[in-house]
Amino acid sequence: MPTIRVCLQWTAVVFNTITLIIGILAALASVYELDRYDEGSAEHLQKFVQLGMAATLILAALVGCLGAFLGSIKVLVLHLTLLGTLIVAHVWKLAHYNETKQLDATEVYVMSLWMEELVHQGAMQQLQREFECCGSKGFGDYTSLNIKVPSSCFHTKDGLHALHPYAEGCMAAVKRSFLEIYRYEMWAHCGLIGHELVGIILGITLCCQLTNKTRRYAY
Repeated sequence: MPTIRVCLQWTAVVFNTITLIIGILAALASVYELDRYDEGSAEHLQKFVQLGMAATLILAALVGCLGAFLGSIKVLVLHLTLLGTLIVAHVWKLAHYNETKQLDATEVYVMSLWMEELVHQGAMQQLQREFECCGSKGFGDYTSLNIKVPSSCFHTKDGLHALHPYAEGCMAAVKRSFLEIYRYEMWAHCGLIGHELVGIILGITLCCQLTNKTRRYAY
């Protein structure tokens, strides 16, 4: 059935093109999040693991496209092996999912920036603007130490500052935001497992079609 085989090949090419885009986006997200944690920390290393998984997904997509386009069973087997490895990695990540550990790491991150702010003002500037927060627990962290509340603690529009600084401290704001991202990551791993299972089923089906074609030619 050449028509079924050709349809499967082009379906695999389209599927792996989508997988390639997902892999690139995952890699960019991992690189962006690397700066959020201290170098050498467990969380920083976890982001490198995620970056490695994203790179493997990109490789799997490229190999899958090549295998489907050439109709090569050997290349498709390599593609299936990469997808299977990724599923194991996703399961491992989900098994080590720990919100408490994530919150502790975020607390260390914010506190280290606040301690740096006390020595060199401006260390908290980017964080306060991004998360619309002020100080560690609130703007009172500045006033209680007789430190001028920085402009990054105020909402700014057209060059004009609001009268009052942000009421929420960065510790609470960043914890909430990072925890939300962490939960999204968990669901992303679940979604990728499903996506990769579809890729495995598609790859096995295509391999079967190519095997049948080889057998017919053998006769």
